[in-house]
Amino acid sequence: MDLKARTFENVSYNAVARVATLIFQGISTIVLARILTAADYGVVGFAAIFISFLVQFSDLGIGSALIQKSEHDDSSIYTGFTVKFFLGITICIVAWLIAPLSAKFFDNPAIVDVIRILSLTFIINNFVFLPNVLLTRELNYNKISFCSILITLFQSTIAIVLALKGFSFWSIVIANVTSSVFSVFVINIIRPVKLKFMFHRTVAGQLIKYGGNIFLTGFIVFIIFNVDNFMIGSVAGSTKLGYYALAFNWGSMMCSLLYAIFLSVLFPTFSTMQDDRERIKNAYLRALEYQSFIGILANATLFVISKDFLVYVLGHNTDKWLPALFSFRVLCIYGIFRIILEPVSSVLMAIGRTDQLRNVNIVAAAIELVFIYPLLITFGIEGVAIVVTIAYLSQYIFYYNTLKHEMNIKLGELISAIKPAIISLGSIIIMLLYFTYHVESSIINMVYKIFICTLFYTCLYGYITKWKIFKEMYGMIRLRNMTS
Repeated sequence: MDLKARTFENVSYNAVARVATLIFQGISTIVLARILTAADYGVVGFAAIFISFLVQFSDLGIGSALIQKSEHDDSSIYTGFTVKFFLGITICIVAWLIAPLSAKFFDNPAIVDVIRILSLTFIINNFVFLPNVLLTRELNYNKISFCSILITLFQSTIAIVLALKGFSFWSIVIANVTSSVFSVFVINIIRPVKLKFMFHRTVAGQLIKYGGNIFLTGFIVFIIFNVDNFMIGSVAGSTKLGYYALAFNWGSMMCSLLYAIFLSVLFPTFSTMQDDRERIKNAYLRALEYQSFIGILANATLFVISKDFLVYVLGHNTDKWLPALFSFRVLCIYGIFRIILEPVSSVLMAIGRTDQLRNVNIVAAAIELVFIYPLLITFGIEGVAIVVTIAYLSQYIFYYNTLKHEMNIKLGELISAIKPAIISLGSIIIMLLYFTYHVESSIINMVYKIFICTLFYTCLYGYITKWKIFKEMYGMIRLRNMTS
């Protein structure tokens, strides 16, 4: 099977897995949103900031370095595992020690215990590190996808059961830790790996040298994704943070889904062709075309039904979550910009230009750090959502220059890849104006809006592109059936 067919197959496995996990997570999120309060979401969201901060130091980019490395031997594999293992233990200890500091910034003292319990995952996740790295390097996404479905189903079930039993925010915390334990058993059964400690200074230096920029980029991305939550939690409290966290999670959900489906496959795939820039260029433009088609449709439709969704789906026919409406809509737009931009990271990582990822994210982080506090004080969480969107937009200029010089990608080629989706977006904008003045708000009409937006957008996109994407997908499915 050639690389194109293998990539399509892996994306297909990922798509099935992510749709399944999206269903499980969606059901879980909807049930939890109806049971828990905004303050409950705020506690978990604030704890996640501390845990996410420490996550940056628990890997140092070693996993990505092992995936990108052209040749593997026991020395590199087990040196990487050894470094990762001791990092995990160290970070867990640090989390326990600094957890009391969180109480100085947050209005709920339970935050200390929440952080300490979640920090156990740093040790637990050491035991899935090598199986995950090897499965990804082998492009074995059928097994990765199977594991993902089982783990998400387990986590969602535990969270729902505990929430129904009255565990409030602890339902999410306990579900997170127990699913990490469950993942150790599942992944090591699917891809057994003999674990042993080995350390070679030269190999460790090579892994950390490549992973260093990945680590710095991840650290800066952490700032970009969490400075808003930290500032809201510290200044405005747990309830406002709960509203914002829910808006951000749903506004960026399609980004996360497409990352899991496409980008997690693209990086190891691009790494196999890192010496052929023309192949990577063509593959990137094709990925961008697919991403923009799906992502713009999903986020624009979510924008159209945003109020109905908050009232009838998450709010259980109440206005419980309506304070999040404006932020939710802004973050749906943010999601569109992010979806179009994210494939660039897979290209730069594959060709070893992780320094560009670092530099561009520094700019975005600086914009957020300068403007979030004054806009939060002046405009509330709505101002924060606007700053986050603008900061992400700023990256386009710098990434374009990199793509132009490194990959010889012209502006016209980028526009051609996303133009059909942008034009088709016009049909959804027209539908939004029509729905606003002629269709009443109800759960039935929400489903009607989703159907009409999807129909008009897809038909217009198909007409503009002469159904190219759909024909390609059909052709790849036929090819896969013929070769299987």
